[in-house]
Order: sequence, then C-alpha cells, then structure tokens
Amino acid sequence: MKRAIALYEKQTGNRIELQALPIDTVDTLISKRVAIGEITDLVMHFGGAALSDLHPERNFVDMSSEDWVADLTDEVKPRLSKDGRLYGLPLWEASTSGTLYNKRIFENLGLRVPETQEEFFSLCERLLEAGIVPVYLASKDVWPLMPQFGMDYSAERTPGLVEALNANKVNLADVPAVQEVVDWYRTMYVRGYFGSDSSNNNWDGLPAALHSGDYAMVMSWDVYLYSDLEIKYPGLAGDFGLMPLFVGGKDAKLYEGPNAAMIMVNKNGSHAKEAMQFTRFLAQPAVLNNIYRNLKTGTYFGSVTTNQPTPQYVENKEQIVRLSSPSITPFIVGYSQYEMAKWVQQAMTGTITTREALSGMDNYRKQAAIDRGIPEFQYPR
Repeated sequence: MKRAIALYEKQTGNRIELQALPIDTVDTLISKRVAIGEITDLVMHFGGAALSDLHPERNFVDMSSEDWVADLTDEVKPRLSKDGRLYGLPLWEASTSGTLYNKRIFENLGLRVPETQEEFFSLCERLLEAGIVPVYLASKDVWPLMPQFGMDYSAERTPGLVEALNANKVNLADVPAVQEVVDWYRTMYVRGYFGSDSSNNNWDGLPAALHSGDYAMVMSWDVYLYSDLEIKYPGLAGDFGLMPLFVGGKDAKLYEGPNAAMIMVNKNGSHAKEAMQFTRFLAQPAVLNNIYRNLKTGTYFGSVTTNQPTPQYVENKEQIVRLSSPSITPFIVGYSQYEMAKWVQQAMTGTITTREALSGMDNYRKQAAIDRGIPEFQYPR
C-alpha cells in the first residue's frame, strides 16, 4: 500500500490522507460512519457477508465492468461482491496461514514436524520439558486468538454449515465440530502450551518473542515472516518453517487460504472521480508489477509476475494446496473476528463454559442479522 500510494502521488500530484482505525473496533466504526453518511472517499474492507452492513449498492461504486476485473483470480471475487456486483480492488497480500515454527529449536531438540494433533500435543510437551513455551498467543489483544482457523475445520466436518447459520437453521452451540474448536483452546491453555503469561502477551511483542527463542511456534501467516519479522530481525525469517494448524477435534489438520482486503470508492464522495482514477491507476499491470516487485506474497492478479512466494510456501506447496481452503468466516453473517475471539478467550481461561461461549457468539451473530433485516432472524424459530 505504501508503494501504491507513493506511485500514485508522484504521478498525479494528488495526495492520499490515511485514517487508521483500531483493529478491535474497525468493523463497528466503519459501519457506524456509513450509517450516518460520514464515508471517506476510499474505504478498505475485508468484504464477504459484512459488506451488507455497508449497503454497497447505495454507497459504493459498482466496479463490475472495470477492465481489471478480468485480471482477478476466481477465488477472490466472492469476497468483493454482493448480489452479483463487484465493489472493490483487492490490493492486498495473498498469504497462507498455518503454524510458524522455529526450525532451529526443532533441530536442537531433535523434534520433527507433527503429522497429527496427537503428535502436536506431544511436541508441545517436549518443548515444555525443555523450558520453551510451545505457542506464543497474543491473548491481551484478543483478536490474535484467531478462532476462524478452527471454523474452517468445523465447516469441513459439517457440510452446509455456513448456509445453515445464515438461514438461522442451526446454532454454533449445537455443532459438535465448533465445540471441539473452543475445547482445543481450553486444552492448550490448561496444559500450559500457551505459557503462563499469555494474558500479557500482545501482537506487537511477537517479533521479540520469536527472536528470543523462548517461544517455538505461533499461529500466523507466511507473509508475516517477511512483512514484520524480517524487517525487525534481518535473517530470522529463514529460521522458520510453516506447518498445518491443528485447531479443533483430534483429526484437525489444515492451512487457511488467503484473505483479501479491498479498496472501495464512495460514489457519493466529493472526490469520487479522483478515487476511481486511483483504483484504475493501481490496477494497471505495469503498476501492479511495480507494487508487488520482489515482495514475498501471492497476489490476486493474473498479470502480476514480479512477486515471490515465500520460501515456506514453496517448501510445502504440495501439502498446502491439498490441505488449504479459503476462510469461511467472512461469509458468516454477523461473524466478527474480535467479538468471537472474546468469547473463546473466556472459555479458554475457564471464566465460562464452552457452551456459554458459543451461545454468546450465537447471540452476537443473530443480533447482527436482525439489524440487517434478514427475514429468517426476525422471529424465533
């Protein structure tokens, strides 16, 4: 994004003013601003079902007929669309989420990458015995619990789960595979696999924690190693490998495919013309290739050839392709990464039960659906 904005400003003389919002309230703040008509000229959003809260047909430019749409990869288009209309340019990393692990620690202790959840738990025990915290969890910030990884597992074990949730035909609290996800966090916490101080760990402390060697693993995405860790500790990214996530029941084993943020244009804004020029400028193949040049990430554009997949992705590409699927949570009405993680955190620490946590998540989802006026949620089942 920094490259994109710099290129645009240099060529046009226009300026982009950035407004950063807190990660724990960004969805709510954007929705509220849209509701009262205080919409910036450009809005970045993760799309999916939450697009409905922004009433895109009323507020944002329909980009379906833009020339660059044909350059998009097929898997990203549903994230950018509502009711058959495409509303945003996905200028974002295309990463693979899994468990990042310190190869040097593994080698020094004679550990191998686990194949099953049972082996993963055994690995965690070995690390504890060696005085190393198995997994860094930035619990203080809440959102890094990332229960969406487990929701992908739940969807695999429960055909039609997303459709049933969005039609108010099933509750999260009644789905065994979802219960297993929350129970997994509780197991990890009780056994000490997140360490004794996870409540004070925050996301900004992750690079130092990984550099220290006090922690062996973290649930994250491959691009993080180069966008954050390598910048603070040059050469450290190469010490890490990428293995599956084991979040959920005993047979849980998966990677999560990329999530895309998109740039939308406020069609009622005072700079709508310039904002559209901005997206069209960025979408030019020559500009895209300049923006992505030598960045270690995938992209959502077929014309981009200057990027470089991370070594971790290349090393495990066959397994990643076989065990990956796009995240399902963006398509669940009312799902919020931060809000859902709050309930998981309470169950993890034993403040409430698994069922109470899932009931809280269900209530949050349903209220969001009621606020949107979805008919299936207007009256009790």
